Amino acid sequence: MPFESKIFDYDLPEISINQNPYNDPNNSKLLDANTKKIIKFKNLSSIIKRPSLFIMNKSTVQNVRVVSRKSSGGLIEIFFLEILEDNIGKCLIKSSDKKILNKIYNLDIFDFEIIEICNDTFNIKTSLSIKEILRKYGKTPLPPYIDDHENKYKYYNNEFSDGGFSVASPTAGLHFSNQLINVLKNEGHHFVFINLDVNIDTFKPVTAEYLEEHKIHEENYNITQSDFNKIIQAKEDGMDIYCVGTTSLRTIETAYLTNKLEGRTDYFIYPDTKIHVPDYLITNFHAPKSSLLSIVACIYGEKWIDLYKFALDSKLKFLSFGDAVIFKVNE
Repeated sequence: MPFESKIFDYDLPEISINQNPYNDPNNSKLLDANTKKIIKFKNLSSIIKRPSLFIMNKSTVQNVRVVSRKSSGGLIEIFFLEILEDNIGKCLIKSSDKKILNKIYNLDIFDFEIIEICNDTFNIKTSLSIKEILRKYGKTPLPPYIDDHENKYKYYNNEFSDGGFSVASPTAGLHFSNQLINVLKNEGHHFVFINLDVNIDTFKPVTAEYLEEHKIHEENYNITQSDFNKIIQAKEDGMDIYCVGTTSLRTIETAYLTNKLEGRTDYFIYPDTKIHVPDYLITNFHAPKSSLLSIVACIYGEKWIDLYKFALDSKLKFLSFGDAVIFKVNE
């Protein structure tokens, strides 16, 4: 029986969207979905059994937003989604002019040509290497619902981020400062850092009538053999496994089901999907109509909407810079 997408809609007041990051992530809040208890992340160890293993997504948000002026004087914004070759990239283009194949743009900082058009994305060939463009001129791509300000940029990457090419942050990790990770390690807990490059389509709402008709975004991932072995060994030893973020969950489930430790994944977790690896999921509160709510429904059931209402009534903050919730998987 197909799942109607309207079940993932709910009313999210603007006041509940955290516009500003926590200066100290230790003070962000965590709702225990089972007990309805709310704690601060600095007290996380009080509700977890030791030793446990945490799976974190270490992918780095790159400075993929580039704003410049065209030779005509008008503004243009290029949002790089992926580097295909040194001088060829997949991107979004925001500009008032008509964007057609083989059109050449002369900008203040570099030139480029549109070499391929695919729906609303463009492959372009640039006069400078794309890595150089991003290094010199790129800005952090804050989510569309966050008011853009450069003071927020440094808070949009996880402190432990290392490598990868994400255009949106795996935000559940923002609650884990390196200090907190070290405290948890000293208490006997273990950490594995994997990589899934978060695509901008993570913000794309489900607009199809049925969930099964929604094409989920495809993303690059990789896990080292030794880290995968650690996870499987921890599972066999009966250790509690925590996925920090839906990206970590999708990655480890993809690897477990396919036995491929790197590649591209478009794995969609439906409300009736079986979760195999983690015992717990720590994740932020997701936007209405988000495909990620399907994961929440899979783990918590149809009463997720009551839990979200409880969180709203409790003044918890939502979305990227907001608070988080911890779920027991397969209860």
